[in-house]
Amino acid sequence: MHTVAYNPVEKAFYATTGDGTRGFGHECHWLRGTYDAKRDRWDWDVIVSDVSNSRYKCGGLNFVDGRLYWISDSNGPPPYDRGIFACDPRDLRDPRKHVRLFDPGVESGCMIIQDGTFLATHCAPASPLNTGFIVSNDMGRTWAQPDLKEFGKRSPVRLHEKNGEGWFRVDLRSGWIEHAEVLFIKPKPARRQG
Repeated sequence: MHTVAYNPVEKAFYATTGDGTRGFGHECHWLRGTYDAKRDRWDWDVIVSDVSNSRYKCGGLNFVDGRLYWISDSNGPPPYDRGIFACDPRDLRDPRKHVRLFDPGVESGCMIIQDGTFLATHCAPASPLNTGFIVSNDMGRTWAQPDLKEFGKRSPVRLHEKNGEGWFRVDLRSGWIEHAEVLFIKPKPARRQG
């Protein structure tokens, strides 16, 4: 599993899986599940299956105001189909209706959106940055990619919602897997124009 998120509008869970295409079929799937509490029963459907070099290889699912947002860490031979995308959940199967909000230029697999702030991360083994973040404080209108060089080569993963003081908790990994540090980060608010 890459990520699981709840869409309150549909009262449904979405989940994504997979990393590669290894001869036994696609690993990258999007699943949609609903739960019937009265019967204690789950109903899951596979809504998309695709190759690892597609926008559907992803993490960081978020539902905000009825829209679906995700970040793709597509990899494989170029051209890459990756970045931060948005669409109406009903249009997930139709890439022509997706909007690419930002292309960080590298594999990026983790993202959270809260209070209009996007906080996403670079995968360190693929990034020219040491500890790379992707930030938008204005719901995707402007973007920055700060590098917290002092941590060395780290992949920020497991992004947690802000605490009462506005700090996101982030687990850092050396490379992509090994536990390293825990970081609390508070992106600067967006500058007001005019």
